Amino acid sequence: MPVTSPIEIQYSIAIGTARAQRKGTGAKGITIVQGGDAGTAEGDFATSLIWSSRKGNELPLLLIVTNNRYGISTPYAGQHGYDHISDRGKAFNMPTAVIDGNDPEAAYAALETALHYVRTERKPYLLEAMVSRLRGHSSASGANPVKEEIDCIERFERRLEERNLMTRSQMDALKEKYTAELGEAAKRIRTEPQPDPRSVYDFVFADKNYVAGEQ
Repeated sequence: MPVTSPIEIQYSIAIGTARAQRKGTGAKGITIVQGGDAGTAEGDFATSLIWSSRKGNELPLLLIVTNNRYGISTPYAGQHGYDHISDRGKAFNMPTAVIDGNDPEAAYAALETALHYVRTERKPYLLEAMVSRLRGHSSASGANPVKEEIDCIERFERRLEERNLMTRSQMDALKEKYTAELGEAAKRIRTEPQPDPRSVYDFVFADKNYVAGEQ
């Protein structure tokens, strides 16, 4: 599910896609939905916990919460009455895990475990990733760098160097390469023509000639 502008409604949307995947004959797909720690105070998150965990009607849904211990301008301690958001999943009898989201290796291993469970058991899993907040969330909290937080990229780069897996020059070359690619993509997008208004309903509803399994 894409992260939505209205805070956390992606968790409610995820219920629908996961229900479709559960009912599909021979369906193997799962739904993955992600949001921030402060947004879990919204009712949509609670709704996803309830509807994904009903006995006999569990949904193949992976819920991911990235927790930097802060909302836009509200600290975690003043909003939540529990140590970890993943604790909420335990009340709904779903597996949960808390991981170091700043560590790519730990995150990869945890995601592999969570994805395997959801794909094979066809049941929900709640994964909480503890991450840094390297800049302000919005204009409400400023955009200055937060120096006391762990910079996950810098830390991983040091690890790669220490293990002799990559050199500093190799990493700098990769940064330059992808920065250039992103710059070119931004230029291309700005020059693309506006979509035809008549296409607004394309791919919203199934075509009358649609046959399940062919599209």
